[in-house]
Amino acid sequence: MNHVRGEVCAHEALSRPRIDGRAIAPDVWFRAAVACNRAREVDQLVVTLSMQSFALAWSETPPTPLFVNVTPSSLTNKLFLEYLEILFEKGICFPEQLVIEIVEYIPYDVTHLSAVIQTVRSRGVRIALDDVGIGSNTFSSVAVLEPDWVKVDRTLIRGISGTPAKQEFLSRLVQIMGSGERIIAEGIETHEDLETIRSMGIFKSQGYYWSAPLSVPQIQSLLQTIEQKRHELLKLVETTVWTDPTVLAKSEEIDRLVTLYYRLWNKVRNPNRSLS
Repeated sequence: MNHVRGEVCAHEALSRPRIDGRAIAPDVWFRAAVACNRAREVDQLVVTLSMQSFALAWSETPPTPLFVNVTPSSLTNKLFLEYLEILFEKGICFPEQLVIEIVEYIPYDVTHLSAVIQTVRSRGVRIALDDVGIGSNTFSSVAVLEPDWVKVDRTLIRGISGTPAKQEFLSRLVQIMGSGERIIAEGIETHEDLETIRSMGIFKSQGYYWSAPLSVPQIQSLLQTIEQKRHELLKLVETTVWTDPTVLAKSEEIDRLVTLYYRLWNKVRNPNRSLS
């Protein structure tokens, strides 16, 4: 969410691996892939499935970028970079739609990675640092890699409204980045934490405060609901003023999440028209 402008500005694909019907923690899955020298194959699968699923959620071109986690070792693998080119050539995804999140819990050589990701960026793919704050080289990674976005780990955001140490860390990061425009606060769950990061100049956030993760069928169902409510509201205001209690009651039927997605959907379908 761009909580300053009040609109959805991006989505993130979440990996939820399972074996024999049992869920596996994503970080355990990716660490195991690295340990078994299978990270490239796993990351190729994740990127492909994520972009294909993302395209299914909308009848038109997806309106926002998609953030996808990738291990650092894959980005330094020539075969992975060649695979990305194949995805672009086949139209499975467009470079400008993809934001690669470099996970911080897998060690990497910052200098070497910096040289390699220039190739990816030259194609239009953007780079984000994920889980910022939990790695040992957080500030050096930000300084050397110069990511398009940095995502502050939820452990440093949850409860930040009452934790001066977390506020100090975030303030230092804002100074290093030059502003809070390219910082994304993960794990926002309360209004108090949201107001705290807003006051510190952070423009973007994600977390359960805005929405629980949604599957593609749930997104499709949500968009259908939004469209239905949009038509109901537009039809009602054709004959009634906005301040009429009936209109206000109808507006209140749209909960916070639906309202936020409605703004996105309305912007995509009617870029020159707004009901807010």
